[in-house]
Amino acid sequence: MIRFKIVSGSRSGTTLGFGREPVRVGRSASAELRFAGAEDAVVSTHHAQVVFERGRWFLVDTGSTNGTLLNGRKIAKQALKAGDRVCFGFPGGPEADIEIDGEEPASLAGATVPRTVAGSPKGTLAAYDAEQDAQRMAQALKAGARGDASTLRVADEAARKVAERRAKAGGRSSGDTVIILAQAMNRVTETVRSRTTSKWVRVLAGAGAAALLVIGALGAVVLHQQREIERLVSAKTGIDRQIASLQERMRSETDTVLLAAMEDNLAALAGSAQTALAELQRRDEARAAQLAAGGDELDREIRKILAKFNASTYAIPPIFRERLQFHIDELTAAGNRKSMFARKQRYWPVIMKEFTALGLPEEMAYIAWVESGFDPSAQSPAGAAGLWQMTTTTAQSLGLTVNASVDERLDPERQSKAAATYLARLLSEFGEDSFMLVLASYNRGENGVRRVLGQVARDPGGFRKDKRDFWHLYRLKLLPDETREYVPRVLAAAIVGSNAQRYGLGN
Repeated sequence: MIRFKIVSGSRSGTTLGFGREPVRVGRSASAELRFAGAEDAVVSTHHAQVVFERGRWFLVDTGSTNGTLLNGRKIAKQALKAGDRVCFGFPGGPEADIEIDGEEPASLAGATVPRTVAGSPKGTLAAYDAEQDAQRMAQALKAGARGDASTLRVADEAARKVAERRAKAGGRSSGDTVIILAQAMNRVTETVRSRTTSKWVRVLAGAGAAALLVIGALGAVVLHQQREIERLVSAKTGIDRQIASLQERMRSETDTVLLAAMEDNLAALAGSAQTALAELQRRDEARAAQLAAGGDELDREIRKILAKFNASTYAIPPIFRERLQFHIDELTAAGNRKSMFARKQRYWPVIMKEFTALGLPEEMAYIAWVESGFDPSAQSPAGAAGLWQMTTTTAQSLGLTVNASVDERLDPERQSKAAATYLARLLSEFGEDSFMLVLASYNRGENGVRRVLGQVARDPGGFRKDKRDFWHLYRLKLLPDETREYVPRVLAAAIVGSNAQRYGLGN
């Protein structure tokens, strides 16, 4: 049994024990270890999970907003031991001391792990002894492999390299063990082959037998590593299928309570998938990169834009992607697409001059394509005018002159400067990572978006970042349909305008 002795937060003074079943930690009503008080505001809805694997308990951060700390260090996944202290969320998150019944299982190949110093404050770790760890690993590798000096020397060198890497990692696994052992195995194999002049069966005699014992031990480690990689790939693939199924159900759901529950479930699944991907990256960077780069060209274009704004999300709603593709197709099939692009080329230097002066990214300038097709003389039935389709009131609030004799909205340079000022002001309010909220505000009006955020803020934890971003509002259908359509239209224009040759708009 594992027990959490809560030492701070709303549940301070309580102790909760669990068996080997998974334990969910967070503010969700479905969490077995639940924090719901005002003191626990930094805890995410689905913050972490405790799982029992291979005879040990592991603490897994499931994509929390404020992180999970183990003995003062932020972790993604880490084995637990008696005496550890966990903090759910930084700064000021609730803390718990870990108690585990029975002896802790011996570590693989005699490897040393950081341990709590007797009589010292909880969480203080003993210094890592790299020399002792290397000796233990070498003894384990050389067990039964007597008589072959070169093979034993390779084992000593491998153990020393592993220990050195662990020392640099603070006494914890460096993630390089398998690579070092695989290299050592190759050296042993080549040494034995070079000294063997007859058939491989002779290797079983004398020094060759000792070498094969080491090869077998190293090979078993590599095989275990490959199995772990395949397990992680399978786990992430399975989670991705669950996410796709859940998002399809969210697409047609209209009940706000059910949507909120589905959103919580989606956050938990995305956190688990990201944890699996992080663990896979530690074991096989190439395989992890291959999985992370999955999807088609459109997915990569979307994620490239999101990454530029620090607004990445693990699960892009399928309906958003479909509407984005629809608007790309619409732009590239329009009969006047080349004339619009020609106007874009004409006025782009003017727009970029103002955007660059305020440090605004060029993707936001494609609002002008959606609003007017880059036509400075465009006027709407509602009275909006110019490249940026500003109403009289908005233009005047931004310092433009609009009266019976002068209308500066029709001046591309002056109106672009006013638009840049407006967008920069919204970005400073909502934050760079909420750039899609800024796009939504251009269509809905910032007061309309503020009202929606105010509505979200009344929910438990509604002040947290993950509750105040565009994706949360989009999935919960809290924005008007017109605004939900406007954001993918702007991104579609940005993708087409940035890839003119691909979409047949270049010269």
